[in-house]
Amino acid sequence: MTKNILFSLLAFVICILTLQTCSPNKIYDFRSNYKDANTLIHETNALEAKPFLKAHLKNGDVCILRDSWVVDTVTNVLTGNGIRYDFNRIKIFEGSISIPIDSVAIFETNKKLDNPEQGRVTALSILTGLNVILGIYCITTPKACFGSCPTFYINENDNFHYADAEGFTNAISPSMEYFDIDALNNTTPTQTDFSITMKNEALETHCVNDVKLLAYPRKKGQRIYQSPTNEFYLCENNYQLSNATGNEGEITSLLKFEDRQERFSFSDENNLCSEEEIILTFDNVKNSNDLGLILNFRQTLMTTYLFYSAMGYMGDEVGDMFALLETDSSLRKNFDATTKVLGGIKIYMWNEKQNTWETQADFYETGPIAVNKQLIPLSNSSGTQVKLKIVLNKGLWRMDYIALTNIKKQVKPIELAPSSILNKGKLDNTALAEIIRPDKYLISMPGSEYKFNFTLPNDNTDYELFLYSKGYYLEWMREHWLKDKDMLKLKQMVDNPRKYLRDEAKSYKLYETTMEQEFWNSKINTKTFSYDEN
Repeated sequence: MTKNILFSLLAFVICILTLQTCSPNKIYDFRSNYKDANTLIHETNALEAKPFLKAHLKNGDVCILRDSWVVDTVTNVLTGNGIRYDFNRIKIFEGSISIPIDSVAIFETNKKLDNPEQGRVTALSILTGLNVILGIYCITTPKACFGSCPTFYINENDNFHYADAEGFTNAISPSMEYFDIDALNNTTPTQTDFSITMKNEALETHCVNDVKLLAYPRKKGQRIYQSPTNEFYLCENNYQLSNATGNEGEITSLLKFEDRQERFSFSDENNLCSEEEIILTFDNVKNSNDLGLILNFRQTLMTTYLFYSAMGYMGDEVGDMFALLETDSSLRKNFDATTKVLGGIKIYMWNEKQNTWETQADFYETGPIAVNKQLIPLSNSSGTQVKLKIVLNKGLWRMDYIALTNIKKQVKPIELAPSSILNKGKLDNTALAEIIRPDKYLISMPGSEYKFNFTLPNDNTDYELFLYSKGYYLEWMREHWLKDKDMLKLKQMVDNPRKYLRDEAKSYKLYETTMEQEFWNSKINTKTFSYDEN
């Protein structure tokens, strides 16, 4: 969301450059034949009273269907009455249209999709304007609205300011599907049966391809940690932080214990890309061989704000932007340009002999909800005192815990598929089949709640657990974002992200101190809300 997440949409604005190369006649035709119709169907006055479905085809054509449409599940063809525009947005047909779903890059609609035969349409659809229909919060402050990919809870009743895992945060469209692995940080001995609940707590469509449990045996005093590149290390010993100093002074107590008392800073009011430093000292490191740095961290809501700003800048052309991402692989190669500008959490180790800071690996994981628990191996450590420096973007990161450990060896966990799935308390064999089959997706709509049950080996062994999830999600276009359309600002986010982050700094400061409360207050409670009943 989470999201955070996420500047991948910014690369879409490259399409503007394509339009600018068209002839004047083509630009005129685009505006008179397609743009006016597109604006009309997105008018915010009684938006929900004018149902529409836009099909952005892989060949560049667009079909706009009105009122009603049907899906033939045998032929996978969608049929309805509407208008078809070619790549240059010149109207080429009006009347009854048949669209093979395999030819569609992305759909866009303001109508609820709740029929079983519309599953494939739902999995490709950006929904627009349904926040009014569903009566969700975030009307007054839409950039602070809760957003997230699937959230996972070991205790299914947890519904506050954290989750145990947050799946595939960067997968904001079908073409960007990927897998994500999160440490579950289970500190007590595991039982044979283990369950975790997946929730959809935002205005998003979650398309989940796979959920697995990863497990590796551990003995007393041992832990298994995951690296940012998804390697796993069996570790022993734990060296507590002796001292930590940031710009605000000593912060040792905030980083010494896993207590959810996080250290974070506010952004620079003149530049969202400003950096800060934290100096760490570890005394009494008894074994300096094969050290690893443990860090528990997550993002603030800065990326959520920027992601939602980008969505707003797209306005009623959001479907066109997503379609370009789906059909042009060159755009996807550069999708994370602005993310790279903000950067990750960079680690340096002090080399006493060379009298210099030596670069180590970086930590990076998008998402403001679940705390990431990761490890990076350190190089060239020696002596009983270890001194580290952290360089990170000011206002972007929250950190809860930092420690050192000794790496024994790299390991490979076993993979466990779910044995059963409960859909809000009821056994759901269809959901289980969709998760187990690699060619199927479990589609989770706002308010959905699925409990995944796993069976660990019955060998009286304690296991370190990690959650593997794979899929993608589609953010819904809030009606109140449409008025923020500004293609020039979207273009600036891609072409000159550093200037944009300077220019936007003061606007973000207006949100920063209040955004947190409104973000969490707008989260959907899956116990009381159901998409199917609204």
